[in-house]
Amino acid sequence: MSATEGALALKELQLRLGVPQHILIHLCEKGVIEPDFAETSGRGKRRQFSRRNLFEFGVALSLRKFELPIATVGLVVRLLRSFERAVGRLLPGFGLLDVLLKGQVAFELALYEGDLLVLVAKGASFKRPLLLGARIGDALHGAVTSPRVAKLDELPARFEARLQVDLCEIARNVVGPVLSK
Repeated sequence: MSATEGALALKELQLRLGVPQHILIHLCEKGVIEPDFAETSGRGKRRQFSRRNLFEFGVALSLRKFELPIATVGLVVRLLRSFERAVGRLLPGFGLLDVLLKGQVAFELALYEGDLLVLVAKGASFKRPLLLGARIGDALHGAVTSPRVAKLDELPARFEARLQVDLCEIARNVVGPVLSK
């Protein structure tokens, strides 16, 4: 099996996501998405993306619908990988995208007050919902380079604003069709 087997070209992503290539290129150039297989490095070298990258583009584009700053969107996408590693420490062999596509666990991402990013996982394999959170405000203002992901006991009870994203729905809509090819 080749290292790039299953790699997706930019044109494939454009067709699956229904957005112009320049938007996808912009997300790459701003560091929101880092291609898993190949990054451009000179003339004639093309980016190649994984299914995970396709999912990350789906998340980024969903967040951009709310006109969140590109720095915030990039941080959220990077924290998704941190959340996946954190859950993997609790559940060995865990792969976020595989679990999302199977639909056995409901995953939601919520941004409270523009600062607290929370991943909520609910399903039969959890006695109670798994809550992982990270404060992103300090990272956005340069005070820290990478926010620390921590297990939370409960969701915030009082807040003025919350943006909620259904990660399962994004995975089914953008990655699910790739599997059925």
